[in-house]
Formats: sequence, C-alpha cells, structure tokens
Amino acid sequence: MEHSTPDETIRAALRKTHARLKRQHELVVEFGVHSLKSNSLDPLINQACTVVAEGMQTRFAKVLTPIEDTNDFLLAYGVGWDEEDIGSAVVGGDVASPAGYAISTYRPVLSNHLGQEERFRTPELLKRYGIERAINVPIRGISVPFGVLEADSSDGDDFIESDLVFLEGISNVISMTLERLASDADVPAPNPYSESMLNASPDCVKVLSTEGEIEFMNDAGLCLMQIGDLAQVKGKSWWHLWPQESKSLVLDALEKVVRGESTRFEALCPTALAEPKWWDVTVAPIMGPEGVVEKVIAVSRDITERRHHEVQLLSLIEAQNTQLSRSNMDVEEVHHRVKNSLHLVNTLLLLQANLTPDEAVRIQLQTAAGRVVTIATVHERLYNASHEHAILASDYLKALLGDLGRALADRKIELDADPLVLPPERMAPLGLVVSELITNALKYGKGTIEVEVKDAGDHALISVSDEGDGFPDTYPKPTGTGLGMRLVKNYCGYGAAAISIDRQSEKSTIRVRFKL
Repeated sequence: MEHSTPDETIRAALRKTHARLKRQHELVVEFGVHSLKSNSLDPLINQACTVVAEGMQTRFAKVLTPIEDTNDFLLAYGVGWDEEDIGSAVVGGDVASPAGYAISTYRPVLSNHLGQEERFRTPELLKRYGIERAINVPIRGISVPFGVLEADSSDGDDFIESDLVFLEGISNVISMTLERLASDADVPAPNPYSESMLNASPDCVKVLSTEGEIEFMNDAGLCLMQIGDLAQVKGKSWWHLWPQESKSLVLDALEKVVRGESTRFEALCPTALAEPKWWDVTVAPIMGPEGVVEKVIAVSRDITERRHHEVQLLSLIEAQNTQLSRSNMDVEEVHHRVKNSLHLVNTLLLLQANLTPDEAVRIQLQTAAGRVVTIATVHERLYNASHEHAILASDYLKALLGDLGRALADRKIELDADPLVLPPERMAPLGLVVSELITNALKYGKGTIEVEVKDAGDHALISVSDEGDGFPDTYPKPTGTGLGMRLVKNYCGYGAAAISIDRQSEKSTIRVRFKL
C-alpha cells in the first residue's frame, strides 16, 4: 500500500482549501447575478440554502425567521432537514442560542464544538440531527432583522474564518434583494442594485458598462486599491488600471461577459500607490429584462497574502522534493529536510494566526510559531557541526543549551564544561546525547538542571542532574526500547554499559561516558 508523504498531504490540503475558496467566491457572484433577475423571495432563499450547502460542503443549511410576539425562530427555509421540520420546527431566539446571539448583536457566530460550548446552549433541533458545527450570520431586513442564515454540519472538517465571509456574502445578497423587492415595482429604478449593500461587501466590487468603463466602485474597493475618491476612476476603462502583463486576462474576461458568460481569473494589479497586490477576480453579466447584457459586475478578492504563503510553501516543498529525488541522498540532506519541514510548520502556524480574528488565539499561534523556529535552530546547530573544524565543546554546548532553553524550557539550565577540543564528527553526537538527557530532565524532573562535561582522558564524562525525586530502581532498563535512550547508547560509543545512575546523590543524576 502506498502512503502519502507529509509534503504530499500538505499540498493536497492547500489545493483543497484553495479550490473551496474559489468555489465559494464563484457561488456568491453567481447567486448575486441570479438575485437581480428574481422577483420572488421564497425561491431565492431556498436557492440560497442550496448554495450555502454546496459552498460549505455540508448537508445542512437553513434560514431562521423570528416568530412574531415570541422570542423564538422558525425554520422557514432549508435543505437537508426533514420536510415536516421545514416550516414548523422552532428554536430559541434568546442570546443563549447561537442564532439569537447573532441576530441580537448583528455579529456572526462560529462554533466547531457545539456539544462543548459554554457560550450557548445547543438547540434540541440540532441535537436531534447530530449537528456538531454551525455558523450563524444575521440577515438584514428593511427596518428590522429578517432572520439568520445558518450552515450546520454533523461530520467533516471544521468550519474556518473564510467560511464566515462566504455566508456573509450570501446574506448580503438576500438583504439587497429584500430592499429591491420592497421598492415600488411600478417605478423603474435607475439602478437595479443597492449601493449600500455593495458597500457592505469586504471585497472590491465594481459595476462596469458593457464597454468596460467604471460606473461604480464600492468603499472597500476604493480602500483596497488605495483610491481616494470614486471620481478618480469613474468613466475610465477598467483595463487601464491593470499592468501590461495582466491586460490580456482582463480584456478576455470582458469579451466573455459581453457574450453573456461568467468567468474568473487571478492576476497582479498594483494599487494606485503602486503597492503590488494579487486578485482573484470573478466577472459576470447583469442581464436586462429582454435578456440583453446591460451591465457588468466584477468582484475582486485580495489574495496577496495567500499567494505569498502558497509560493513560500510550494518553494519549500519543491526544494525538499528535489533533494529527496536524488538517488544517493546522504544524512546531511535528511537533516536539511527536517529543518525545512520545521520552517514549513512555522509558516502554516503564522498563516493560521493571520486568519483568526481572536487576538488571544493569534498571539498563541505566533508564540507557537516562534518556538518551532527555535527548535529548527537547535536542529540546525546539532547537524552543522560536521562542517566545522575542531572546536571547543564548551562553546558548542553553551550555544546549544541556549537554543534548547528558549525552545523547551521554563527552567534554568546551567553548564560546567571542560575546554575539550573534539573532532567535528563527534560534536553532533555529543550535542544529541546532551540534548536527550536534558529533555528527560525537563519531562520527568524539576528545578534547576545542571550539566557537567568533564575531560576523562580518552572519553568525556557527562552528568545531568536536577532537583527531582530520583530515578526508579528499574531505570534504565537494559532492554529498553525508548528511542531517546537508544540514541544515547548508540552515540556515546560504549553502548548500554556507558549509562549509570548515581544513587548516592541527593539529586536525580544520570551519567554517561562519551567516547572522544
């Protein structure tokens, strides 16, 4: 049976997330275009539930509406639920329920662990269907909230922050349609959209003429493009904002849209202040009553940070894969691969930190990323010794213990080492043995850790002590299979006979003879 490598798994996860984001972006735009042609609310909201279920890759989606003169919600529209529940099932609408909290605060709610939630109670309806994860997004009405758009899941992957953006996009389209349908149908509107609703989008939204001239750009778009005022770009051709290398993509997209097709592309377009930015752009036609294209809508999402991380990750993976493909890969290449993998983990942690809106979570992820980098430094120091000429063991160990302390320890580590000069091929094994002994003291001991390395002629005597309760009588087992102690036995040069426990010491002390 073939097994995927860690790199292949990461690349597959990146492709999966990227494809999901692209599809969500396309669904929002397609649903927005569809809404402009809709004159009936019920079919549109049913369609919204179907779109949400597809975009979230889940079976369950619904719209809850407030029940008049009560504090409850009705499951008014939905997919995945039993027919008898749609139009009759009721859930609580107070702030102790996720939907009630969302509509009372006008803020979205995301929970991936409903059964363990301390903020809210889990509605009985969700318990009955085994729902474990839910996202609730309020839907604005004309003068009061219309209801709550909700995606639910009983299995699969956790919902993520970008899923909130997707649901908010669908919610905004519903609100825009509510506003349009509430207007007087006998009075032709000068514009079939609500600029206030387009301004609610976090993406850069532009309305163009069929010739590609800019008629409207929302507030977020002006901000993202660093344009001071709409007047600076109104009436100008959209493709003039793009650099030469991207113009052909823009012109091709406009040609397709004029023919009634929707399209999508990714391209570089610097801001008005020359800041380089990458965009994921969806362009779609806006059809008139006679089925003729009257306007064009272009929605651009800033993917600069995502693209930067993808390039960085793929570069690391490619570098590692290139090394692995060599037929005679030596030990040094393996170590380099481990170091790159640790930096890859650091990048992923920082990427997740940038995605979370919670400052406390962001700080924790950034701290974890810093620890991973420090561990990578320890690893690099261990194996770079083979490139050095003969060096003092005390200098090498002092730097190594400093790295270990920053990465793993909240306890003091003291070093007392004789000025031994070791050949480079023995420096890395020395570092590995000392690192393993310190790691054991950190895991099982307590208090200050004292490390001694003494010159004993043809060998060094390594002692590591801490203020713990001592080792059990059976430690170390001659036949022990622990990877750490096996490394110590192999690298010290004397096997299991080199390891001893000082039972007379008042401290927990282990000694190892290390061949020079």
